[in-house]
Amino acid sequence: MRIEFPYTQYGSVDIPEANLLGVYGLPATAPLPDLSAQVSRVLNCPIGTPPLRELAHGKANVLIIADDISRPTPVHRILPPILNALHDAGIEDARIEFMLALGTHRPMTREEFGKKLGPEIVARFSVHNHDWQDPKACVFMGTTAEGADVWVNKKVSQADLVIGIGRIMPIDVCGFTGGGKIVIPGVCGRITNSQMHWTRVHVPDDEVIGRRDNPVRHSIDSLARKAGLDFIVNVIMNDRHDIVDVVAGDLVDAHRVGCDKARRVHEVRVPSRADIVIADGYPFDIEFWQVNKALDSAGRVVSDGGMVIMVSPCYEGLSRAHPEIAEFGYRKVSEIIELVESGRIRNRVVGVHMIQVSRVAMEKATVILVTDGIGKEGVEGVGLDYAPTVAMALAAAFERLGPDARVAVLRNAAEMLPVVGGPLSATDREECNG
Repeated sequence: MRIEFPYTQYGSVDIPEANLLGVYGLPATAPLPDLSAQVSRVLNCPIGTPPLRELAHGKANVLIIADDISRPTPVHRILPPILNALHDAGIEDARIEFMLALGTHRPMTREEFGKKLGPEIVARFSVHNHDWQDPKACVFMGTTAEGADVWVNKKVSQADLVIGIGRIMPIDVCGFTGGGKIVIPGVCGRITNSQMHWTRVHVPDDEVIGRRDNPVRHSIDSLARKAGLDFIVNVIMNDRHDIVDVVAGDLVDAHRVGCDKARRVHEVRVPSRADIVIADGYPFDIEFWQVNKALDSAGRVVSDGGMVIMVSPCYEGLSRAHPEIAEFGYRKVSEIIELVESGRIRNRVVGVHMIQVSRVAMEKATVILVTDGIGKEGVEGVGLDYAPTVAMALAAAFERLGPDARVAVLRNAAEMLPVVGGPLSATDREECNG
């Protein structure tokens, strides 16, 4: 069977039918027929809070936080009904500001502001990057009941109403994106970000992956509520990045409903593990830091001792913001924990990323990265194998594992929640049959 990829530069690949376990992707879901009308409905009938216009009534100023350019969320399409609700509550444009939730990602350019929010929004409103590296940008908001310190961007603490806009999809670090994650880690300080992420290291995968309620998410919820997140608007998107559903309201109650909806869109059943897994990073291809989302999915499908072929342009290399990756490379998890706890890796968020990659690439399978955004020397320098085309990578995998190796292909792996074992649904069977 000939397999094509979202990128032409790496070529297609032929996989013998006898070797092919299946080609897996998100089930087909239809977009909302009238997105603006649906967003207006959920703003008027939110989950766990009064309607947005009631929350906004009498407020002096509003901060809208949106996810950054590394996420495909079409925030510009979601904003008009939100702004209408704020205007109905008497909030003028001059009292509304925007902030991009960078977490520890690189700053966005003004052109990228326009792509994310819409050029007219950038022209009308004040728009800010969150600067996670500037300690003066954040203030201390207190300590949660669990003893975690809350450092958050000053503009969050100064706003009378804080609205978070993002997307809900599966993610390894806390089960699902969305909800309070727009604030923690989106616009929080280094200490808070590190504490939250490091929680994940000591929690077993089966307590987090595919679960909305887990210890890491509990930490996020508690921190985000303490920081002052008042209202969320979260969308669910299909593999074509059409919005198929939207929820709004309380950062926990609305998010919990949204995660149930997202699971139905993102869950994909795979009948068994494969010796070789080929996965693309689309659309999280900006850097390998983001492509890791796809590697997480591939790691759940590959057999112990197998091989993963990751295909992605990695346009900006490993990570512009985190040179520690190239400095230390991926290695055994125990070594990374020691590097973090000894202070040699000072940013625990980097340590968590390195652990996620290493659990697959160093302790379960061999990872071949097919890319032109990182050179062969750079890929091999961090402990991964390199190939310029998918066909060359697959030939190397068959040579190592033998001609009878079984192959699974994961399309849009970064957005997938693979569930291995159990009967295939009709949708899964249709996808497997091409």
